[in-house]
Amino acid sequence: MEQCAYCGTETLLHISNVPVCVECADLSPEKLAVRARLFRDLHEAVKITELANENFIVATNSIAPSPDGTQQIHKASRQLTTARDEMMKAHNRLNAFLDKGIVPDDLKRRG
Repeated sequence: MEQCAYCGTETLLHISNVPVCVECADLSPEKLAVRARLFRDLHEAVKITELANENFIVATNSIAPSPDGTQQIHKASRQLTTARDEMMKAHNRLNAFLDKGIVPDDLKRRG
């Protein structure tokens, strides 16, 4: 069985030779675009968080105790915290859309 091109759910339905689940087939093109954008935003936030985590690990493992080393660890820690906060924001936006259909204000069509 193939997976929906939009959400990854297993499906037998095809529209123009593209596998699409029933739920995604019922969404308007605008809603599909919003969902795709939210998934991309989440994917990017996860990648940034993983990089920040790697940087934090490097900073804590490779720096000898010194004022500059301590500052680098604090900086890496702040970056990791910010990245995690942004990742959670992306998760929450996607969940609100998937669960309740809430489109974030910045993704609503204007005009």
